[in-house]
Amino acid sequence: MLHPVRLPRILVVVPDSDLRRSLVFMLTAEGFAVSARAVWPGCEEAVDADAVVVDHAALNRLTSADERLRALGQATIILASRETPFPALDRATVVRKPLLDHVLVTNLRTALGT
Repeated sequence: MLHPVRLPRILVVVPDSDLRRSLVFMLTAEGFAVSARAVWPGCEEAVDADAVVVDHAALNRLTSADERLRALGQATIILASRETPFPALDRATVVRKPLLDHVLVTNLRTALGT
């Protein structure tokens, strides 16, 4: 009897719709189950994902989004245009944009241990 393969679940939080669609396409093609949002989920919503990919534009240090991200147990990848330190998010991996080669997928697989 064959058991269904469970794909790693990735939550993509990217305000830019073109970038968000591109990331969903790429990550799905790489074998991930992807859900995407333009904004960070509200505090009342559960984050049901193995990893989170979040654009730095979706992080607002004046709101609870960073607090919520800090509390996650998931692997976290932050997409950033420049070398921006995220000291409060020390468990996160920062990946520089533009995304070249397979840098995002490689970092996701490393963070997930796959």
